[in-house]
Amino acid sequence: MAERSAESTPLPSAKVVARGIQGFILFSLVGTILGMWWKRPAGLESLANQSNWQFGLLLLPLVALDFFLGGLRYRLFFDGKVLPCVSLWNCMRSNWANIFMGAATPFQAGGGTAQVYILWRCGATVADGMLASLVNFAATLIFFLIGSFASVLLLPTDLFGENFGPIFLVVGGLTGLKAALVLLVLLFPKLGLRMVKGFLELLPLRCAKFLMLRDRMLNKLAVETQRFGDGFKKILQQKKIALVVTVVATLVLFFNKYLMGYVIARALGQSVPFGIFIGLQIIQLFLLYFAPTPGGSGVAELSSVWLMGKLMPESLLLVYAVLWRFATTMLGAVIGGVILMLDMRRWMQKDALVPHAAPVPVLAPAKEGAHGERVQYKTQ
Repeated sequence: MAERSAESTPLPSAKVVARGIQGFILFSLVGTILGMWWKRPAGLESLANQSNWQFGLLLLPLVALDFFLGGLRYRLFFDGKVLPCVSLWNCMRSNWANIFMGAATPFQAGGGTAQVYILWRCGATVADGMLASLVNFAATLIFFLIGSFASVLLLPTDLFGENFGPIFLVVGGLTGLKAALVLLVLLFPKLGLRMVKGFLELLPLRCAKFLMLRDRMLNKLAVETQRFGDGFKKILQQKKIALVVTVVATLVLFFNKYLMGYVIARALGQSVPFGIFIGLQIIQLFLLYFAPTPGGSGVAELSSVWLMGKLMPESLLLVYAVLWRFATTMLGAVIGGVILMLDMRRWMQKDALVPHAAPVPVLAPAKEGAHGERVQYKTQ
């Protein structure tokens, strides 16, 4: 009798996704309303007169570059040499799914799960997807570490008061510590497994059901840890250039997001100072990346109004915040939601057509599907 592999990657339940989407919309709406009450936008007529839409046209290639780099960071590893071959298009699909689920879950916790799911559907294993995600997360933390010091250099010392510089350096130091922990797990995955095991043993739950679940999870983690460690060793041996390119691509990816904001400000007719604007954008992305609300909703709108109020008139702040949010998050989230829902629908339709005694998808050697994904089969 055929059975589904235990290595499948379950996404959050439909109820969790629905609540996350509702929370994203709610917090975004609350942030927009508060921003409108706080800094009332200008009339449409005056806005149209002072806008420079030639700068607005530059936003299209910047958005395209953002999507391309988001997929390229994964394609660098999923080229069939160390990790399975996943096309650039499917890596971009996984990145869009990440954006969508990140916008639908608190702390953007579901983004990684959605990305691993799409990669798994395209032929990668769970361990492969987690390994590539952790490498890219380490590159992101390196960017934030560099960005924290860059913002101190770019921003005037009196912009937020005398204590701003030391506070942001402390935040940068904490980010560096987190980056060091991620690198430690990458280099010594068994140490990370021992840390998880120690944490679970400290929990004051001693019922038989919990202990059985804990042992099963630790056994599964032990197998995945071995595969994870072997994969990263191969990356260090064979993909050194890819690691460097990933860090560079991550720097360009986030700097490109800052350029989007700058282009939007110039399209609204504002001659904002470039260095100070980039420094403020670095602070805002810090706030959004660690915000507890789904996709940073609410925090994004209010922080944009607060920070950009240093450079732009109050009448334009809300318009800027909405346009910036749409270009950097909402558009990608919409695309990701469509991709994820269509992929899950295709998967469920295929499962419904497969008899109980027939093969079903598991994580095993894969073949190419009709839509570019690789569907895996195993029969017992």
